[in-house]
Amino acid sequence: STDAPLHRGTTMFAGKAGSDDSGDVLLLGDTLMDREEVSPIDKMEHSFLRQSLENAMASELVPYERDILRWRLGLDDGVPRTVPQLVKEFGGAMTQLEIRGAEKRAYRKLRSPRTLSTYKLLAY
Repeated sequence: STDAPLHRGTTMFAGKAGSDDSGDVLLLGDTLMDREEVSPIDKMEHSFLRQSLENAMASELVPYERDILRWRLGLDDGVPRTVPQLVKEFGGAMTQLEIRGAEKRAYRKLRSPRTLSTYKLLAY
């Protein structure tokens, strides 16, 4: 247990790790726990949802619609991009209006009842 005394060689350490700014005593377990950590079940559900979304995007969207959603939502690198940034990514080959239109079409395709049920996107 993280609240029990710790033994290391011949030295025994108490289970207390000090105190925080408020003066409350911290237990060793409190310092080891990651309060920001996502539970394994949440990680698994996120992974399944991600895979379902990838499958739906691969089969329902044309490549440039997939690219636009990936960049707009930051699916590849976690950095969402703005429409003007996408115009630059496409080298000016698409206007802001065309990018917004493609994004709307892509969302519409992914929201269709057939897509939602086929890829179980509402299950997560």
